[in-house]
Amino acid sequence: MHRSEERERARCVGCGEVIAPQRERGFAIDPDTVLCAECALRRGGSYDDTLDRWVTAPRVDDLRIEEA
Repeated sequence: MHRSEERERARCVGCGEVIAPQRERGFAIDPDTVLCAECALRRGGSYDDTLDRWVTAPRVDDLRIEEA
């Protein structure tokens, strides 16, 4: 994997799956923290394919978000 590809990847804080948020439908909690689409949907998020955006944010208040 090229270094630029590695920087484009992030680990889902819900399940640990590595995703590419720029290319995959994930939910960004903050610039360094993401949920994969499955975890975001499981947490109550709603994605509109027509609008190509999350219309309802998933619940994230119970997640431990580590600050760098």
